[in-house]
Amino acid sequence: MERTTVVIVALMMLLQNSLQDTEVLEKSLGSSAELKQLKHLVYQQGLALTELKVSFTDMRRKMDSLTKAYEGKVAFSAALGLPAGLRGPFNAEINLVYKNVLTNIGNAYNPHTGIFTAPFRGIYYIRFTAGVYDNNSYNIGLNLYKNGHHLMHLGENSIDGIAKHVSSGVTMELVAGDQVYTKLPVNYVVWDDSFFRTSFSGFLIFPM
Repeated sequence: MERTTVVIVALMMLLQNSLQDTEVLEKSLGSSAELKQLKHLVYQQGLALTELKVSFTDMRRKMDSLTKAYEGKVAFSAALGLPAGLRGPFNAEINLVYKNVLTNIGNAYNPHTGIFTAPFRGIYYIRFTAGVYDNNSYNIGLNLYKNGHHLMHLGENSIDGIAKHVSSGVTMELVAGDQVYTKLPVNYVVWDDSFFRTSFSGFLIFPM
């Protein structure tokens, strides 16, 4: 785009210089053959400049359209991942940080804090899953939070099997700056490994 702009500016300067040259020659040459050739050259340069302006405008419009289309896309998915093993139990509720990012279109999910921040107002779908293995002593589960407020609890007790998976999802309206994240409840556990059993995902359904 910068190269096209430079070309257009150069042609405009050339056209201006040519017009000035035409005025000088008109005084000295009148209606000579050289003057006619120069006028024809100026006319051709004007046509070329017009075509470049049209191409530049069309290119700019397409780039603006692509930029707007990309800015409206939000989707993320991340997991606890390795090292394999239990997280928890803890004597206080803790934020879960999903460092293994699978998708982060729009960069609205922060893998250092485990927090998804809505970039603009819209309807979003949020999904969270948890798995556990080789455990029959502690409950498995997660809590979903929005801006410090507890929204949902997902869990199972510890006595109905060793290997378990639970999942849930919710559709919610968020405004720009709203933060959504999960926490591990007190005395609960989750498990993860290279199969990404415990994950946090979401995407924009439509903006508002």
